[in-house]
Amino acid sequence: MARAGAALFGAGGSLSLLTLAVPHYHLQDQAGAVALSVPAVPIAALLFAFARRVQEWMIHALVLVAIAELSLGIHFAGPGAPAATTASFYVWVVVYAFYFLPWRAAVADLVATGVAYAAVLSTQHDHGAPGQWLVIMGTAAVGGLVVGVLVNRLKEQAATDVLTGLANRRSWEATLERELARAWRQHVPVAVAVIDLDEFKQLNDREGHLAGDRLLKELSAAWGDVIREEDVLARPGGDEFGLVFPNCSQEQAGQILDRIRQRTPDVTFSAGLASWDGSEHAGSLLERADIALYRAKGRGGGNTVVAGAPKSAG
Repeated sequence: MARAGAALFGAGGSLSLLTLAVPHYHLQDQAGAVALSVPAVPIAALLFAFARRVQEWMIHALVLVAIAELSLGIHFAGPGAPAATTASFYVWVVVYAFYFLPWRAAVADLVATGVAYAAVLSTQHDHGAPGQWLVIMGTAAVGGLVVGVLVNRLKEQAATDVLTGLANRRSWEATLERELARAWRQHVPVAVAVIDLDEFKQLNDREGHLAGDRLLKELSAAWGDVIREEDVLARPGGDEFGLVFPNCSQEQAGQILDRIRQRTPDVTFSAGLASWDGSEHAGSLLERADIALYRAKGRGGGNTVVAGAPKSAG
């Protein structure tokens, strides 16, 4: 995100300076254009060098800086074609915002761009300004919205298990990290369960993988009906399922697992259940749930084992 911003500032500043080296509009304020273009290069260098330290709020601020800088550039460029040419850079900024930032922030940046552009055009008293504004802002809006829709679709596909439509391993682990962070702020409990089907391999060997796939899809739908709305059911892989129970005690999570068993009584599974201790990281919590699952499998399956406390807790 930060390195893309560096490319945005670097390319914008460099192109602006290059336009001064070739034939250009004779009334353009060259000193003003230079004063606005030159700072873009060091900003790009800083973004690239400290990319890992740049936080999302800084990106929000940089987008607003880019909008302000472009607006001043349009002012110095002068009315007519120079203003419209400079304003084309707005499209870059809006597309960048819709690609990297949340929808609300991107839409806010789009609105800010439209207001800033309108304000600059109003000072130039150009009769063609309304048409310029419509073309530039229409292009920016359409480009940004298309990119935003495509990016969201790709994110959903990357976070979803193709077979069942549940969250995949990456999405499940990210959800757990997010819920633990929220639980730490709000001082609420979190539980996690790891589920493994007891006789899935035998089913595949006996009836084939298509039968196994059908069972996984049926279980995903059936279990999704009995968990709470805020719970997250995932399929990390194979015949393994995972559950994150936000704001849920160990006892409540156990009751939900019981409801899952009752919903599909013909399918037995083993489960490991672990409750967050209030400070451990996600990896430790998942490890405890996995150990509990292995103990449940060792007992012959068909039961739930509650994980012990983290080692650090004694």
